[in-house]
Amino acid sequence: MNFDELVGDIADPGERERLRRVHDLLLSIEAPPERPRTPGEAPVIVLPRRPAERRRRATALIAAALAAVFFGSGYLVGGRSDDVQLDRVILMAGVNEGRGASASIEVLPQDAEENGNWPMRVLVRGLEPSNERTDYYELWLTRNGKPADSCGRFLIHRGLTTVMLTVPYGFRNYDGWVVTRRGSDEILLTT
Repeated sequence: MNFDELVGDIADPGERERLRRVHDLLLSIEAPPERPRTPGEAPVIVLPRRPAERRRRATALIAAALAAVFFGSGYLVGGRSDDVQLDRVILMAGVNEGRGASASIEVLPQDAEENGNWPMRVLVRGLEPSNERTDYYELWLTRNGKPADSCGRFLIHRGLTTVMLTVPYGFRNYDGWVVTRRGSDEILLTT
């Protein structure tokens, strides 16, 4: 098919000339070599990853690995008492503005002798330090992924922060844990 049949009547001579140049360029290049295919085989299209996407993934993986190493070493070297039996340990990872942060919640045995409260030792690393006493973080139990009941508030300092919290309610009616910062609903750490 020739150029005039393809474009038909175009009144604007500038547009017609631009299309003529594009048409001539397309005709001047060679077609890519055909790859023999078996009947019924769909063509395979491989899109190369962009370098920025690879760098972001690599950076995220390295940050997660470093956070795990630092958190694990802080946990092992930290002031943990071996005579306390843990009921369970919940691991948390940073999200949103908390990316790179990590935490663990060591749930201690329920206080059966008194009121049945659940003591918890919370270890947090990597969140932005609190500026003042009113700049606190809060640990929440979640329902349907949303903060439902507070487990307590705490301040963050550089390095590993360890806090003791106690809650009166059981954990069966909840589906996870999150940490937020005062004045914001943004989740910074989650299970």
